[in-house]
Amino acid sequence: MIGIITGGTRGIGFGIAECLVKRGFSVAITYRQDEVAAEIARVKLCSLLKSGERIILLKGDVGNAAVAAEHYRQLRDALGPVDVLVNNAGTMPKRSIEEISAGEWDETIRINLNSVFYWSSQVIPEMKEKKFGRIVNIASIAARGGGVIGPHYAASKAGILGFTKYAARELSKFGITVNAIAPGFIEDAGPFINWSPNDKAALLEKVPAPRLGQVRDVVRAFEYLLDSAFVTGVTLDVNGGAFMS
Repeated sequence: MIGIITGGTRGIGFGIAECLVKRGFSVAITYRQDEVAAEIARVKLCSLLKSGERIILLKGDVGNAAVAAEHYRQLRDALGPVDVLVNNAGTMPKRSIEEISAGEWDETIRINLNSVFYWSSQVIPEMKEKKFGRIVNIASIAARGGGVIGPHYAASKAGILGFTKYAARELSKFGITVNAIAPGFIEDAGPFINWSPNDKAALLEKVPAPRLGQVRDVVRAFEYLLDSAFVTGVTLDVNGGAFMS
């Protein structure tokens, strides 16, 4: 089995990559530019490999359609057709409505939302031929209730939910499930890693659960979607009750 995780060198993306490798997958992960994080991820994942599986790293901008197409060509040549796509790559500069520039808005939408379409369009044709596929899109609590990062981020993640529902309806007859996970306040991923204890304490006040989230909580949700052939078009909220639909 073959999996691809965009933005897979750290945080939620790496947690999911690690999960797939432990399940016997060959895995490709994309990253934009941090060579140190990429090498650390490669070494950790390779230490988990079983006989015959492989790890490849793909450097480049997932928000560029041509780069996504080239990455898929390299992945396909090295590993084979993709069974599982996890659209995780994203950017999240914290800005208010008044602070954000037009360029920052466009960049956030391009990386967070456009990349979901670019990568999905690459893998779907062969998934349809195989009559099997799993696409999991990492959204955010921000898509549900606005979040704490900014309007650009909330809009990009809300767009992911719309894409997820449409794609699920169109692709279900081919054995392809398309779902989303909307994490909230994952303290060992994204910007929250660098938040101070006081900032995290203030964040915890927004969460009914007695702790902030962990990457492992998101990975459990991913495994459920990976194993569930009859679940498609849903968004799993992993947020400790901070948002309840």
